[in-house]
Amino acid sequence: MKESMSVTYIFQIVILFILLFTAIMALTINNSNAFGIKDQIVNILEANGGNYLENGNLSEEIVDLIDSTSYRTTGKCDEDYQGFDRTGAAVSSNQDASICIREINATSGLDDYLEGIIGKGNIATGDFMPGKYYQIVVFFQLDLPVVKQVYNFPAKAETKVIYQK
Repeated sequence: MKESMSVTYIFQIVILFILLFTAIMALTINNSNAFGIKDQIVNILEANGGNYLENGNLSEEIVDLIDSTSYRTTGKCDEDYQGFDRTGAAVSSNQDASICIREINATSGLDDYLEGIIGKGNIATGDFMPGKYYQIVVFFQLDLPVVKQVYNFPAKAETKVIYQK
């Protein structure tokens, strides 16, 4: 009887380690998938000069990227972000999105800022080329095979400043 109790405890410990190993592997695979997607979207945005919309939806190049990978995780976008689903359609702020993108004007207000620091008349105002950069958020999740989705983690990235001509 004593041996059967110790074998049961050892069996439970082995099962616990298998579940932990599975959870770590699932998180690692989802993490690498999300970071790969995020980096490729940044590259597409920088190559296309920040043009990511076609008729209010994501560009075909980004949609093809999502379709060609196994990225299926969704999450809620913050207020300033525009969310898109896997098909590239824009979603409202209370719906789950696959990708969140925010456009930020990097050079707006630069003339006023420099005039306040250096003084009026000491700088040439209006000489700055307008530029924007983009913040991208994708999601990866801790997804256990039996328990399903446990928690979503956001993965954020930024493009370099893209100057508009």
